[in-house]
Amino acid sequence: MCGIAGIAGRPDAALIRAMTDTLVHRGPDGEGQYTDDAVSLGHRRLSIIDLAGGAQPMAYAGGRYQIVYNGEVYNFQVLRRELEGCGHVFQTRSDTEVLLAAYAQWGEACVERFRGMFAFALWDRHEKRLFLARDPVGVKPLYYAETGGALYFASEMKALLICPGIDRALDLESLDDYLTYLYTVPPRTIYRGIKQLPPGHCASWNNGQLTVRRYWKPCPGKDEESRSEADLIEEIDTRLATILALYRVADVPLGAFLSGGLDSAAITRYLAAQGAAPMTFTVGFGAEGALYDESAEARALAALLGARHQELTVTPAVAELLPRMVGHFDEPFGNPTALLTWSICELVRTHVTVVLSGDGGDEAFGGYPRYRGAAWAEQYRRVPALLRRTLLNPLVQCLPESVSGFHTLRRLREFSAGTLSDPVDMYAGWVGYYSLQERGELYIGEVSAALTGRDSRDYIRGLALESGADDPVSRAMYVDCMSFLPNNVLQYGDRMSMAHSLEVRVPLADPDLLSFLLGVPGRLKIKGGRGKRLLRGVLSKYLPPEVVNRRKAGFNPPMGVWLNGPLREVVQDFLSPEALIQGGLFNPAAVARMLEDHRRARRDYTWHLWALIVFEQWRRLYGTG
Repeated sequence: MCGIAGIAGRPDAALIRAMTDTLVHRGPDGEGQYTDDAVSLGHRRLSIIDLAGGAQPMAYAGGRYQIVYNGEVYNFQVLRRELEGCGHVFQTRSDTEVLLAAYAQWGEACVERFRGMFAFALWDRHEKRLFLARDPVGVKPLYYAETGGALYFASEMKALLICPGIDRALDLESLDDYLTYLYTVPPRTIYRGIKQLPPGHCASWNNGQLTVRRYWKPCPGKDEESRSEADLIEEIDTRLATILALYRVADVPLGAFLSGGLDSAAITRYLAAQGAAPMTFTVGFGAEGALYDESAEARALAALLGARHQELTVTPAVAELLPRMVGHFDEPFGNPTALLTWSICELVRTHVTVVLSGDGGDEAFGGYPRYRGAAWAEQYRRVPALLRRTLLNPLVQCLPESVSGFHTLRRLREFSAGTLSDPVDMYAGWVGYYSLQERGELYIGEVSAALTGRDSRDYIRGLALESGADDPVSRAMYVDCMSFLPNNVLQYGDRMSMAHSLEVRVPLADPDLLSFLLGVPGRLKIKGGRGKRLLRGVLSKYLPPEVVNRRKAGFNPPMGVWLNGPLREVVQDFLSPEALIQGGLFNPAAVARMLEDHRRARRDYTWHLWALIVFEQWRRLYGTG
């Protein structure tokens, strides 16, 4: 796991060193640079595999090819044997050299053979061509900027922000996306002059021209539709065992996150079954976050599986990390789970260098409540529309909300309102935070004028159409695999772990597993009002019913309670009328209404308010916007 940076078209040895210096947290174990007449490449290394022989930039074929690479290709040993059969000779045990040989053998098509998480840049000195690629599901980031006939790229935007000529102006459409989804939508970023290479995409730069193309998207099979539930359970069991055997390969100590949920339980169980004797880590919240605290369940499961277990209790003081958190994202990121991830990664890094996470399990197996909502909505729509519009929905909208973390009533309100719209727009509303109306009330001045008529839901609509799925559950899961998973879940996992030089691997977000499960009908994943039916079926063979049948709590801090209590000074600092007037983007009256409704528990505005706080913190740090 590493940090990479580069310049094509305007090589600069001093600048590339400065760029890699900004990424030292991603690679504290070593550094390297390469410069010729057309390109500069830089690398910071976190040593995981082949500790002695994996230094970068790495050359191949007499120096024709040079690579800087961030990530892990888990099937590199299989590829190595195939390449040896083609006549390639290797000097190291690293997966980096396998990537080089694969490109020499298969060209750009090599990326379709890699199974792992990666972002890399490979320079062909003979062809004067730079090839960039990012892994299929977007575990590892890659940003770039074009200016003055040159291409700059890096693992994080902070390395690009020190480069000359980069346009740092606020991208207003990205601001709109951020307030809708809590993240910016690729290929845009919050900066007008910086883009992100989307997941499953690669790019080629030659003669000053950059060409970006998509090389991967899930290809759900149709055979799964006719298979029995028992057959699917056996298939998933075999796949999970194979994946965990691949993903646990490392030359350094390895552990696993362990909550009380099914995803982390599955990972820990397979690690234990394969003799890994894992060290596990969990977060608790104390009395204020009792609704989210699964530490007791995690402790019991760790004991059952023979894991060596560590616990961390998080308090509202974690909000003091806000400037450091934002500084590692380089742009606003509104999911407060990032604070928890920072804290647990800090603990984990004192024990291991690699940790396995259950991220991706909800998207793969159908864990989010909104999937059940999508299934129920089909039934609810059978109620006459007039009755829903004039009686049932108005009654539901009168229900009170809670800021304590008890979301059932809020979800019921969102459900009833959503069923009056198109199913895709309904789902877009569920995965969004600020609605179109709320953003219209929030924006002022030139922001309001620039964004009038824009509908950020078009992003979700496009993915829903791309899915080709007939049933609402499968469509929703595809949308999440292409949006929420890479842009939200995997993004905070990468930034917060790499802030501590910790590698996080996500076996349940394996591209082959996702493609397979997206081909399984939604009715087999959501059944009897419960999600993750197939994963429960697998784990029921190995774990007791009280573990398999537990309800999901979610890995979230009790931010709604904190905003009304111990974080009131933070709220006042960032969201006071004076602060907002100075910023010139947001309507102080609209924000004041949200604050008052949240304080009185008339409406849960936790996510709305936190998103604004994070944005204002970013603006203070980076002096733009």
